[in-house]
Amino acid sequence: MDTALLSTLSSLSASQKTCLGTGKILNVSDLLLVAPTEIAKQCKITLTEAQNIIGLVCKAYVCQPRSLTDIQHEHDEMFTTGDTTLDTALGGGIRTGMLWEVVGQSAAGKTQWGLQLSLTVQLPKTMGGLSGSACYLTTSAKLPTNRLAELSRMHPLLSPSLCGLSDVQTLSTTNIPLLLHVLSVLFPKLIADHSNPPAKPIKLLVIDALAELFHSSDKTTTQTLVQRSRNIYEISSLLHSLASRYRIAILVLNEVSDAFDRGYNADTSSDLIYNDQSRWFGRADSVPGENRKEASLGLVWANQINVRIMLSRTGRRRYLDEVRSAVNKLQKVDSDTAADSHMEAMEENATLIRRMSVIFSSVAPPLSLDYIVTVEGISVLSDVSIPREIQQTMPSAPQPLAATSTAMTTVLADTSNPEALSQVSPLDVGCAEDEGAGEVLQVDEWDAYWEQNEEDAYNTVDLDSLLPELNPQHN
Repeated sequence: MDTALLSTLSSLSASQKTCLGTGKILNVSDLLLVAPTEIAKQCKITLTEAQNIIGLVCKAYVCQPRSLTDIQHEHDEMFTTGDTTLDTALGGGIRTGMLWEVVGQSAAGKTQWGLQLSLTVQLPKTMGGLSGSACYLTTSAKLPTNRLAELSRMHPLLSPSLCGLSDVQTLSTTNIPLLLHVLSVLFPKLIADHSNPPAKPIKLLVIDALAELFHSSDKTTTQTLVQRSRNIYEISSLLHSLASRYRIAILVLNEVSDAFDRGYNADTSSDLIYNDQSRWFGRADSVPGENRKEASLGLVWANQINVRIMLSRTGRRRYLDEVRSAVNKLQKVDSDTAADSHMEAMEENATLIRRMSVIFSSVAPPLSLDYIVTVEGISVLSDVSIPREIQQTMPSAPQPLAATSTAMTTVLADTSNPEALSQVSPLDVGCAEDEGAGEVLQVDEWDAYWEQNEEDAYNTVDLDSLLPELNPQHN
């Protein structure tokens, strides 16, 4: 509705359309987001005429009431992410009719999410899919088709016969006007073309990545911020309209920026400060260092999305279970030298551990999980478990790192023992070393002496006897 052209409204007269064209007010958002006095000034008409035009446009786009009996038959569909643990954490999988955001730093796995979901949505409904197809919009880089084909071959749930590149439509949108045109004109036409068999219906739209369209070298001014907010509102309004009208899932990949904690200032007013509040909806804080990044595009965009998922690089590595079992077999058969050389080779290929945090969601509680990205795609680590309460009713968010077992706590308590570190099961060795580094340092004896004797030292010293030595002219 917001991007609908006013020239197509039959309720407006030809003279009214001409006046709006003179003031360069072309669509509904241009008319409703500007004060009537400003419209009258731009179009060179009276205030009464401007208010009359606004009233006619509002009547033309008024929402008709609907009966609850009609709405109750509508339901959102869900499709799997390709990992059962991840599906449970997200409230059952990826739901249609919603706007999902995956935000994270470079190499955190955002594009892997988009590629994997573009394939899992094609699965039959009996396997957790929707028997649908996907549309992948890129803003800078091209669609990595080689990786997409590799996922379809290597993922245990996928196969080229069920999921293929032919059901992933792609288009490059390098600027904001082009993206708005695609969302308002081309994409609805694509959905209509795929609505009839044997074509698979469009069930997923991926935008990779939205924040790149707002990169600019121009100086930031009030005008540029207002224009950016207007563009974000127009894009999000189109996305919500597409998601609800066509019952599709929309996944938007976003970037992060550095977050600086300026500390609490007691002298500030009682008004809510964005800096203090953004950490609740723009950052994650489940592992050390995760809160140093926050989602881009600010509060305007955060108010538009239904789910925000943050991906982080932890810097930790882990040897997969199958690698450890292979090393154990090698140690039994080969010599110690061969086993050591094999282990050194494995250290270089240890899998990087990444962190996923559900910051907020309308269908699932906040949660944090460790995951890895391999040739098979994204998968949550096997030793991570979802609390039973969340699996059944999902009443509230669990405590961070709630999946850590008591055995891990025991090991971390004695990090000075090298054998204990080698037996870490729930977390990786890098995490145990980081925790062990936080031990309390030894108290300096000299500092302890002065803390205990500072007052006594000054009270017991005879300054009068020392004064002649310090000042020879005193006598």
